[in-house]
Amino acid sequence: MKKQFGVIGLGRFGTAVARDLEKLGYPVLAIDTDPKLVDAVKEYVSFADIVDATNPDALAAAGIKNCDTVIVAVGDIESSILISLILEEFDIKNIIAKAASDVHERVLKKIGVKEVVFPEADMGIRVVNRLTSANILDYISISADVDLVEYKASKKLANQSLKDLALRNRFGINVIAIKRDDNVIVSPSADELVLEGDELFFVGKTPDILLFKKEFEE
Repeated sequence: MKKQFGVIGLGRFGTAVARDLEKLGYPVLAIDTDPKLVDAVKEYVSFADIVDATNPDALAAAGIKNCDTVIVAVGDIESSILISLILEEFDIKNIIAKAASDVHERVLKKIGVKEVVFPEADMGIRVVNRLTSANILDYISISADVDLVEYKASKKLANQSLKDLALRNRFGINVIAIKRDDNVIVSPSADELVLEGDELFFVGKTPDILLFKKEFEE
């Protein structure tokens, strides 16, 4: 059964996350108090509802408890903290929230938010890449649209050479190192065979990494 996601707050960041998750085939419950924002996103997600997320009863009635992960993307700091507290009380295991400042980040983490993002640095697609992949071990933003990724090789990648995988030609991805047990292969040759469980370090553009994931995730 696929994970279900909730997105609370449908500004640019929240809308981007909701739409990208649905594109990957994950059902999304999108929530906002603004009818116009809900109306604008409803055709792109599985469920969209006009809800005051600071009201626990209304949030529960909308079905938020069915979500495995909830992204809190509201702009108001007080509402963000209150909604995160409610989700924590609902026993939502994976709460992701955007923050407006370092202080806001510290408060969110104190109340149980698993991950805090700053939308200026974490585009929606980057957050989606991390949320939907068990294979991504680490993810570093190098520039506005280029990332360095540490990726655990899946069965779909295994037992093929880098030449056969043609990651650079197909996705614009450059493998710069492979970690195998305690050994690190720097600048691996095109003939290097990828084994299941290898940790690949590669650089690529954020949208291209999303396409790579869709191709090779289990």
